[in-house]
Amino acid sequence: MSNDQKLKEGFGNLFPEYAAQLDAAGSMDELNSLYDSFVQEARDNLAVALKSANSNPDDTDHTATILLKSETYKEMIGATGHRIENLVHELIDGLARLKGMDKDDAAFVTAQLMLSGALSVGTASTNATLVGLGNKLTETFAAVAGVEAATVTVVCAVVVLVIVLIVIPILYFMKKPANCFVLLINELDAKIEVDSDFNVHGKPVLMTSPLREGSTIGDKKFATAGLICTSKRDNALVGTQYGFVMKYKDKKLSFGVENPLSDLGGSNNCYCSFGESAENAAKSSAKHGKQEYTASKDGIKLSIRCSSASGSNAFYIARAYKD
Repeated sequence: MSNDQKLKEGFGNLFPEYAAQLDAAGSMDELNSLYDSFVQEARDNLAVALKSANSNPDDTDHTATILLKSETYKEMIGATGHRIENLVHELIDGLARLKGMDKDDAAFVTAQLMLSGALSVGTASTNATLVGLGNKLTETFAAVAGVEAATVTVVCAVVVLVIVLIVIPILYFMKKPANCFVLLINELDAKIEVDSDFNVHGKPVLMTSPLREGSTIGDKKFATAGLICTSKRDNALVGTQYGFVMKYKDKKLSFGVENPLSDLGGSNNCYCSFGESAENAAKSSAKHGKQEYTASKDGIKLSIRCSSASGSNAFYIARAYKD
């Protein structure tokens, strides 16, 4: 069974009412209408959760920072080829299972987070209690401290919104899809946030911004990650070519990705640099045509690696870290 088949089976089990309506849709217009309504419903549910939990209003689909377990981080930064796709799928699938757990206790939600490869999702569950708790604390205890009873509904609502935004386009949109899914890992000492983005072709789907700095728990440091996704436009004859620039202090970190329609030639590719515009980064991804790219400047290093040169769904792991 392929990753997409596994993802669709899991989505159908967790969102049976959504899956039934999407499967019965008779046109792309109907799919788009359903998608918009599901996303709005998820947004509304998150707004209710935020109000009831008296949480930070920044906990939206744009700030769903994922605090990675150390083992997950180590495997991700060394992943190549289709292992990149597998790891991103595993993370998405594991987080999706938080759907329906909003009435469960914090420890149970924490256990599912850890099974997914994360310690927390969203700023509500990445609070000050995660920082400097002492050298003897385990990851499990620290994670439980981060998911408080008041924020369980927020954590689950954030995840549901992100899953709806990402998974439905992967599974249901377009007979000939072209999607790019970037997991960007921030290993720097401060947050990074979107400065600009640009689609030469395609449309943006999701941007994690700001992507907060990692947390220190005792003597261990944990990196954070966020999802950046772009997709082919409906009925377009070309795929997606996208650039985005993240701001770190006074520096601009530029990334570009492309997934052309395979029958039109070209390959999935990526690019990174410092100080380039989002448009130039997008165009440079096609110009260089590489599945792995690195750049360094002033002690900071960027890297991005693609799962495969071909395929309608391209998965990337990107990093920003100290050289």
